[in-house]
Amino acid sequence: MKRFVKLMAIPMVLGACEADPGGVNTDFGQTANPAPAEVAGNLAAVNYDPDAQELILTVDAIHGGERNVSYTRTPALDTAGYEGYMMQKTPADRHYTALFKESNGGELIAGVVADGGNNNRYFGGGFFARQGAGIYSAYDHPTDEGEAQYYGRYAAVTNVDGNGDQLLDASGIPADLTAPGQADRIRGIILLNADFANGQVDAEISNRFMVDDVAAIGQLPNIVLVATEIDENGEFAGSTELLGEPGSPNGSYAGIFGGADATAVGGVTYITDFTPDLENEEEYGVFVLTRCGAANDDPLCPGL
Repeated sequence: MKRFVKLMAIPMVLGACEADPGGVNTDFGQTANPAPAEVAGNLAAVNYDPDAQELILTVDAIHGGERNVSYTRTPALDTAGYEGYMMQKTPADRHYTALFKESNGGELIAGVVADGGNNNRYFGGGFFARQGAGIYSAYDHPTDEGEAQYYGRYAAVTNVDGNGDQLLDASGIPADLTAPGQADRIRGIILLNADFANGQVDAEISNRFMVDDVAAIGQLPNIVLVATEIDENGEFAGSTELLGEPGSPNGSYAGIFGGADATAVGGVTYITDFTPDLENEEEYGVFVLTRCGAANDDPLCPGL
């Protein structure tokens, strides 16, 4: 079998914000990653301003020779409605791909980043946080409790080799050395169910395809976000598994609700072993969704 997968990352245990665990500065200052370590990975802090097309990341890894590194907005890397950014300082440096998005009403942001791998390792991680006015207020869920659906697009970065279209010219690297790779991306759709009366959430990610799909795998198996508790801060964290394989976890997910009546939800995943066609494959995925029935929800919501 031909493999297009880099070896696994070495997760870093990161500290959360001491204030609101879902709060991000309104001036888009660098914000410590509040996501659980299982999905935060190596991503330590984020400064994301979608209006200014600005993304600055702190990654606990070999990462551009600086602590806080500016990424370049790269529309060619846009995936399923998530803005694409990249960073590679020289042809011999690791190439990082980041996918970020702000919710339709500006209630929260979420994103993921990963490099394409080099020297038997790759680094990546995920981030989510509330932002804007009132971010330190108590979690605001629908006053009528009940159940709600959130539908939209999912995107991910992987340790699977992509086409390398955005890599700097590596012709000057000696032929007996391996040049850095560029991460492939995954696109899909996600339906998330929230039961606010009972404080539970679950989801399914379907229609999953690698964007470059160098190995010609085609459609990937569906992923289930196993039911878990929504805590008093409107946050949640649980495990993932392949659809049809209950009790066989293959990763983790976490997220947060934001806005009046929980208008938006954002979160990230860290998933391994997501297809039998590869070995050691991993992905960091992101979802930013609007509650069906709210303003600017996905046009497919009424058909649910």
